[in-house]
Amino acid sequence: MHFLSTFKMGFMHLWKDPVTVAVIIGFPIVLILLLGTALSAIFSTEVNLNPASVAVVAEPNGILGTFLQSDEIARFFDLEFTGLDSAKELVESGNVTAAFVEQHFGEPVKVILPASSGLMAQVALTVVDSFQQIGAAGTIAVMAGRDIGEIMLLGDVQVMPQPLGTRIPSAMDYYAVTMLIMILLFTGLGGMELFHKGLFSDTGDRMRLSPISKISLVGGLMGASTATGFSKGLIVFAFTVFVYGVYWGNRIPLVLLTLFGIVLFSQALCVLLLVITRNKNAVLAIAQTLFFVTTFFSGGYVPVNFGGIVGQIAQYMPNALAHTVVFGAIYGGDEAFMATSLAILFGTGVVMMAVSLILGRRRLA
Repeated sequence: MHFLSTFKMGFMHLWKDPVTVAVIIGFPIVLILLLGTALSAIFSTEVNLNPASVAVVAEPNGILGTFLQSDEIARFFDLEFTGLDSAKELVESGNVTAAFVEQHFGEPVKVILPASSGLMAQVALTVVDSFQQIGAAGTIAVMAGRDIGEIMLLGDVQVMPQPLGTRIPSAMDYYAVTMLIMILLFTGLGGMELFHKGLFSDTGDRMRLSPISKISLVGGLMGASTATGFSKGLIVFAFTVFVYGVYWGNRIPLVLLTLFGIVLFSQALCVLLLVITRNKNAVLAIAQTLFFVTTFFSGGYVPVNFGGIVGQIAQYMPNALAHTVVFGAIYGGDEAFMATSLAILFGTGVVMMAVSLILGRRRLA
C-alpha cells in the first residue's frame, strides 16, 4: 500500500509541470521531423544517372548483348555495337565511358577503361561483374538442378531473391527509432531529479521520518520515474505512427518491450550514479555526455559503421542494443543476436536497479 502511495506521488510530481512535459514530448517529435526531412536524401534508394556511352564488342543478339539491352540494364547505357579496334579508339578518344568485349565461352568479359575513369565507369564494372556472377550461378544451378537463389558465389557473395514485402527504411522511419531511443535515455534524468528530491533534500528528510518502509519509498519512486518515462515514450511513438506514418513493423509488442528496456536502463543508471556520487550536477554532466556519445557511436545521428575494436564496443552500447532489436523486429534481423541484445539491455538495467534499491535503502537508514 505504501509502495502505491509513493508511486502515485512520484508519478503525479513528474507530470505536474505542463511546460516541462510539453518540451520533453515535443522535442523528439520536432527532432524526428527535422532530421527525417532534412536528411531524407541519404536514405533514398533512387539515383538518377545520365546514361553512359559504352562500346560493345559482341553480337547484339548474343548472351552479353541481350543482357545489356534488358530493361534493368539498358537504362544505364547508350550502347554502340562495334569491332575491337573501333572500341579501343572510342575509349582512347573519350567518346565512350568504357568498352565491353565478349570473349570465348567460359572466359570473363573484358572491360576497357580510359586512364581516368569516373562514377559511370564503376557502374560499368559492377554491371559486368553482375553479368558474370549471374552466368556462373546459372551454370551451376542447371548442373545441380537447383534454384539460382540457393547458389553461393565467390565465397562471400550470395545471390538471394528479395523476399516479398521487404521494406527499406526512409529517413523518417530511421530517425523515429534512433531519436525516440535517445530521448528515452534522457528520461532517466527526470527520474534522477525525483530520486534526489526524495533522498537528498528537505522533502527527503520528512519522507524518511514517515512510517513508509524504506524499500517501499525507494521502489515507489523508481517505479514512478520508469512508468513516467515509458508513458512519454508511448506518446511520441503514437505520434510517429498516426501523424508521420512511420512504419514500425508487425511485431509491436517486441518494439515496445525494447523501448521499456531502454527506459529501465536509463532510470537505473541515473539513479545509481546519484546514489554513488550524491551530486545531482555531476550526474547531469556524466549522463548527458554519455547519452550523446553512445547515440553517435550507435549511428543515432547518421548511419555509421565503425570497424575494429570501436565497432565491437559500439554494438554493445545501450542505443545500439535497442537499435538491434527494434530494427530487427521491423525489417527482419538475426533472432539470436536480437535476443542476446535484449537480454543484455534488460539484464544490466535490472542489476543497476537492484544495486540502486540496496544503496538507496541504506541511504535512508
